[in-house]
Amino acid sequence: MEFLFALVLMVADHGSADHHHHHAAETTARSTVAADVRTVDAEARSALLRHEAMPELGMPSMVMEFGIAEDVDMALFEPGAALIVTAVMGDDGLTVIAAEPEAEE
Repeated sequence: MEFLFALVLMVADHGSADHHHHHAAETTARSTVAADVRTVDAEARSALLRHEAMPELGMPSMVMEFGIAEDVDMALFEPGAALIVTAVMGDDGLTVIAAEPEAEE
């Protein structure tokens, strides 16, 4: 009887671990791409960006609004700026979690 109980616990633990791992993978999908700043709303911490395709997030290249995470320097986001941004998809849409000026060639 103890063996059967232990086996049931192992199967139950394995199942929940798979579920947790799957969920964690969904929440960490991110993409790093070149983006040009079109407009900025510093008060709302958002910017309209033209970005390259983001295959990791299932998005083609386009112009759209992004939220800007609290720890990202808003001074980088000026109309006309060329940036390399890392974005994640969250409950509120796309959020830039890292940004740096695009290297000049």
